[in-house]
Amino acid sequence: MQSLLIEVDGRALRFDAPRLLRIGRSIEADVVLAAGSVSRQHAELRPVDNGWVLVDSGSQYGTYVDGRRVTEHRISGQITVQCGPPAAGSTLRITPDPVASAPAPAPAPVSAPMPVPVPVPATPPAPAPSAPQPPSDRPAGQTPPGGGYEETFILAAPPLGPPGLGPARTGPDLLVVAEGREFRFRHPANLTVGRRPESDVVITDPVCSRMHGQIAARPGGWTYTNTSQEGTFLNGRRVEQLPFQESVKLRLGHPVAGPELALIPILSAAEEEQRFARKRRNRTLVILAAVAGALLLVAAVLMVPFVLLSDDDDPSGGGSGGGPDGPVDSMEALTDEELDSAKAATVRLSAETTDLSGAPVEYSGSGSIIDEQGLILTNAHVAAPEAEGLAEQYGEEVPIRDPEYLLVALTQGGDDRPADPEYRARVVEADGNLDAAVIEIYADDEGNELDEELDLPTMPIGNSDEVRTGDDVTVLGFPGISQSGAVTVTKGVVSTFIPSEEYGPRSEIDTDTRIAPGNSGGAAINNDAEIIGIPSAYFSEGSPIVSGRIRPVNLVTDLISAAGG
Repeated sequence: MQSLLIEVDGRALRFDAPRLLRIGRSIEADVVLAAGSVSRQHAELRPVDNGWVLVDSGSQYGTYVDGRRVTEHRISGQITVQCGPPAAGSTLRITPDPVASAPAPAPAPVSAPMPVPVPVPATPPAPAPSAPQPPSDRPAGQTPPGGGYEETFILAAPPLGPPGLGPARTGPDLLVVAEGREFRFRHPANLTVGRRPESDVVITDPVCSRMHGQIAARPGGWTYTNTSQEGTFLNGRRVEQLPFQESVKLRLGHPVAGPELALIPILSAAEEEQRFARKRRNRTLVILAAVAGALLLVAAVLMVPFVLLSDDDDPSGGGSGGGPDGPVDSMEALTDEELDSAKAATVRLSAETTDLSGAPVEYSGSGSIIDEQGLILTNAHVAAPEAEGLAEQYGEEVPIRDPEYLLVALTQGGDDRPADPEYRARVVEADGNLDAAVIEIYADDEGNELDEELDLPTMPIGNSDEVRTGDDVTVLGFPGISQSGAVTVTKGVVSTFIPSEEYGPRSEIDTDTRIAPGNSGGAAINNDAEIIGIPSAYFSEGSPIVSGRIRPVNLVTDLISAAGG
């Protein structure tokens, strides 16, 4: 009997045993889909001789295979199944495993089914004075024989049942996806996430803390609480406590490279209807508010002539109020277009040199293109590690020699990864005390003279003196912790400013932005995608993932001017 691989919403499941598999929005389903348009019991996968059949279970919106609605479909190869209208969490890809299971021996008079994950029963098997707790000795992180996919682990929080059998269900059940494994819990429950084997959701990645977070049920939903020093991140921003009623994806330990934790509430049909009713009410209120606003705007326009006449008739100037005293500071967010432009101007720098003993050394860093002809702003410790003042700046002797040149790799727009190095660059200006340098592209990666003028994407220089505590800051670069190789984007806020006798009250910008070695020399930008500083230093406190200090760009404007920028 063929095994079955099912991929859905970033999860990969493998089923080896010939048994009925249920697909739907119910927490008891073998394959859980989170979209509200999916029926709770939407479809089934039924084993037949030497294969499987997909059968629609009378769903409200239908089941589609490769765009064609079906009630029954024999699976002979890989198919894409759409359950109801297209929406996040409604599509799955089903692939019969090309490596069929070995032929089974002749059946014995009495046989038992293979052990497989079993759904949580809808009602408890027997009354009990209190609800059972999730088992603490369940397997975690095990890979089934013959493949890299993991079976679905189903963990029971207190089950549903009549009064007296445990806490009443007051919110959606929860599907948790981490490191390719699924964990399922009934509402209400209190859960732990971390590297400890006894955690309800075990994360094996060493970036994760032993006790990284907690998930607690609350009426109508759930709340995630961070309990780690390394932090939990949502869309690049650190979160300490996050109530949620809809699907969220968190990063643990690092905003980009940390392991992903997907939290997916699974609503009942009644809860879905209530949610849709609330959305309909909210849409109605928004429409009514828009109509009322339009009527007020029309009334205001009609009143303009009378206001002007009143102003002209009043020599004292009374009655002229009504306009704002000045422009409103809206502090708009960084747009996708602005972020894409900043990514395109972020480069990966690499070099080969030697240490003090003459042994070969390779290293990398980041930089920002500030001139279309090839001027790049970076750190002195990236471009010129022997620059005067660096040892005093960081209190230690420079461990490596200056490289002859640096290789420059541009960011590709398709997947934000650096291409192969295209150019060589050399130092034009460097200041070790400020830990800043400007380098210039002068040849291709082989050292050949460039035969045409460059026209590179650039990042504009901002004004770091306008930065205030609480302002947003976005850091771009190529930290070594990122295993994907893509340019990383981390977001935070300005915490404070670090003074020094030499450079005044804004010697450094302190932020809660998480950076790592390799970010050095990249760009810290504001919400207008302007460079306001260079990520230069960090405080690790024993962790490879660190909070960063940023050198304000206004301190290096003279250096940029001297380099011709």
